[in-house]
Amino acid sequence: MTFWLVVRTLVSGIVILYLQVLLVPNIAVGGVTPNLFLGWIVYQVWRKPASMLIPMIFLLGICYDLTMPAMLGLQTTLFILLAVGVDEFHRPLEKDSYITMGISLGLACVLYSLFIYIVYGILTGFTLSLFFTFWGMIFYNLIASAVMTALLISISHLKLDFRHG
Repeated sequence: MTFWLVVRTLVSGIVILYLQVLLVPNIAVGGVTPNLFLGWIVYQVWRKPASMLIPMIFLLGICYDLTMPAMLGLQTTLFILLAVGVDEFHRPLEKDSYITMGISLGLACVLYSLFIYIVYGILTGFTLSLFFTFWGMIFYNLIASAVMTALLISISHLKLDFRHG
């Protein structure tokens, strides 16, 4: 684990945090705001050691939670649970398979949406509109996370050369 790997991962997490807080609320559909962190977490867990990621996910989750004080700690807890779950899920599978990464992404989106549905259901009551919001959250998060993961994979394949000349 090199210093620059940690810095690069943390900077990418901060960029995702800013996008999530400043831009993503503008693309909410039907009261559902996609969570870009889901795709970022799945991608990072597949590419980097969990021992490095868990503290970063905790810090970024706390920063994200501070933007929603009513649910303080919920996103952090979910992000860490999802990171550990994805890490345990992908260990016996092929590390470089995009199909298994897609399955991990789908499971992460379903579990995240299910936990949010349960929490909001307990707080506000399990209504039919919450049920439809739950399904919208699954599909919208899946689309946003797939786009985010594909973007991160594309960026990781770029070779930047800063030679003067």
